[in-house]
Amino acid sequence: MKKIAIIVFLLFCASGLRAQDPYQKTTLVKTGDRMPAFTVEMLDGKTLASEQLAGKVVLINFWATWCPYCIQELNHIKGGGLGRQMRNPDFVFLPVSRGESRETVSAFVAKRGYTFPVAIDSDEKMWNLFATRAIPRNFVVDKSGVVVFTGVGYSAQDFQQVKKAVDKALE
Repeated sequence: MKKIAIIVFLLFCASGLRAQDPYQKTTLVKTGDRMPAFTVEMLDGKTLASEQLAGKVVLINFWATWCPYCIQELNHIKGGGLGRQMRNPDFVFLPVSRGESRETVSAFVAKRGYTFPVAIDSDEKMWNLFATRAIPRNFVVDKSGVVVFTGVGYSAQDFQQVKKAVDKALE
């Protein structure tokens, strides 16, 4: 009976370890992977191709206007959460609105007073290269094009992890 209890306990612990990251299965690009090639339209009408980001540290942030945590994160960035990094010519912040129209995103950006460039992924082609659900979602890519950090959700503590990953990639 004692052996059965130990086996059940070990199985319970092992299943808990697998469940620690509930978004692992929905993250298609993992730490250590190369950034997928993509093309995305910017709010200003220009097109950005991933090749244009070569040699830069990139923070790709997937978000939507209806997502309260996304709004908190973008407001934090607007308020200077990446102030020093945003002034670094080797850094690119790429917020990507997923699944929404240009009109919706444009009105939202204007209302919120965001001045950083914003990408629009209305058809979710770029999003589908990186993940399958859950936003906000961040990917930090180093200068060689390798993903060095992935994260889901927003809290002040979570954002510190993003910031540390960006700073380390900029070293």
